[in-house]
Amino acid sequence: MTVTLSHKIELKASNKFKTYCRKAFGVSRFTWNWALERVNDKRERKEKIDILELKKEFNHIKRKQYPFVMEVTKYASQQPFIFLKRALSQFFGDLKSDKSPSKRKGFPVFKKKRYSSGSFYIGGDMAVVKKGSEIKDKRFGASDNKPYLHVPKFGWVMLREEICFPGKINSVTISQDGDKFFASFSIETSEIIYEATHRENVREALCGCDWGVKDLLTLSNGIKIKGSKHLRRRQRQLSRQQRKLAKKRHPRTKGDKTPISKNYIKQSRKVGKLYRRIKAQRRDENEKLSSVLVRHFRVICLETLNVKGMMSNHRLAKAVSDNSPYALKKMIKRKSALRERTVVEADQFYASSKTCRRCGEVNKDLKLSDRIFVCPKCGFTEDRDVQAAKNLTEVYINRVGSASPELFKIKPVDLTALLDDLAINGLATSRVEAGI
Repeated sequence: MTVTLSHKIELKASNKFKTYCRKAFGVSRFTWNWALERVNDKRERKEKIDILELKKEFNHIKRKQYPFVMEVTKYASQQPFIFLKRALSQFFGDLKSDKSPSKRKGFPVFKKKRYSSGSFYIGGDMAVVKKGSEIKDKRFGASDNKPYLHVPKFGWVMLREEICFPGKINSVTISQDGDKFFASFSIETSEIIYEATHRENVREALCGCDWGVKDLLTLSNGIKIKGSKHLRRRQRQLSRQQRKLAKKRHPRTKGDKTPISKNYIKQSRKVGKLYRRIKAQRRDENEKLSSVLVRHFRVICLETLNVKGMMSNHRLAKAVSDNSPYALKKMIKRKSALRERTVVEADQFYASSKTCRRCGEVNKDLKLSDRIFVCPKCGFTEDRDVQAAKNLTEVYINRVGSASPELFKIKPVDLTALLDDLAINGLATSRVEAGI
């Protein structure tokens, strides 16, 4: 049994390598736009779209008409055709032959030139990682134990850290995020190595997770994960940097021809760096939280939120985006698939917060400001979020028909282990009496 894992590592990029990357980004973007333009023409004429034929046509004319594509790796001008074929299959609904998600996507759009982002693909047959002492070159000493990645038609580039998972490299994607460059490895490794690097700690079997604005997540066992709210913590610092940026010389309107000053470019890089730090901290928190949940529970019950609708509410948009519930859900699903966990999603219109857990009565008068649920029929009282999390576990029980009593066994030692794991990962928690 093999497992495909990804590992993203920062590159120590020199000015020459940055120039090479921008050329490769441009070739990849140009090839995508060239192919998409011909796809649009064929759609207008109602002709059959064959991406492989377009790829052969481009390879036939590229040496004479577009010689600049030969300055970088061949994958920069070949892989966009594969990506475009996948995007078209997702749009037209041809999902049986593709490993794409079952949800249909929008039609592909043209790519825009950007100075702070971009990516290109390198196949596994050309991706080589070696230590400096293993490279036969005078520039590397015999005692150099740092890892290096070989980029076709450029040379060796140093990695900031070593790859954690030994195995076969399927592909590498070089990407830019601001002033930093990264290499994302797709590695095929054995299941034994995966289990050795991802520890198992299953103590409880069933868990309901209720998303929140004040608290990031509330579990059915009474544990509340508060969430760090990184954007809110850095709001004053961000506002100060943005005020400085607004005062620099730059075009104020769409038709304004005022040239952008160098100080504006410098300050915009500071603002972008701060945004990227907030994004990285939020992603790190979600990665840790999802890993803890998958380690401790066999069945995870989630609610389905209309995130797009919540973001349209200007009173909740900033708080919702700061918690990023959709990204956390995707991480839980991805890691659950690797560990053979079960993820159950409730219906979007399931009233988990308003339904009484004891008698099933729905309290339609419950407001968002009411943090304690009081049943109007039987008088049952419980914390609103804990009640919602417990009701989500009923969704799984109703689907399977019955549930083993072991699913609900919550021992003090189990809660202590879960709380310790959350504390080790720096996740702030509070405890509410679950009443199970």
